[in-house]
Amino acid sequence: MSWEIDEFPRYERGPFWYMFMLLFGGGLLIYAIVTANFLFALIVLMLALVIYLSSVREPSRIEFAITDLGVKIGRTFLPYKDIRRFWFIYEPPEVKNLHLDFKSPFRPRIAIDLEDQNPNEIRGILAHFVFEDFEEDEEHFSDYIGRILKI
Repeated sequence: MSWEIDEFPRYERGPFWYMFMLLFGGGLLIYAIVTANFLFALIVLMLALVIYLSSVREPSRIEFAITDLGVKIGRTFLPYKDIRRFWFIYEPPEVKNLHLDFKSPFRPRIAIDLEDQNPNEIRGILAHFVFEDFEEDEEHFSDYIGRILKI
C-alpha cells in the first residue's frame, strides 16, 4: 500500500499570526540579550529562520509505502525489525495520523499523515509485522502545540 504525503505540514498563516510571532520572537530575543543568554538568542533566531524558510517553500510530495519488508518514506527504508510499535490518532478533520515508534532511542517517533487512506486497511497490513499500541489515543503534547501554533 502506498500514497504520497507532504514533506512537512502545510499551514495557512494569516497576517495576525505573523504579527504575533514577530512580537513574541522579538520579546524573546530582547529577553535573551538583556539576560546575556546569547545561546538562547541564537536558538530563537534559528527557529525564526526555520519557520521563515518553511513558510516560503512549498513542501514536496514524497512517497510513503508499506511493504512486506518494512516501510518506505521517500528514499528511506525502515525494516519492521527496527519499528517497536505503531498507533493511530484519528480525529478527522484535524488529525489523521499513523505514528511509528522505533526501538532505537536515537530515532524519533514519526507521524505520517493518512490523508484519505483507510486506517483499518493500514492496520490490517501493519499488525502482521509490528505491535499496535492501543493505549496511545491522544496526540502528543509537542504535536498538539505545533499544530495549534502552526509551526
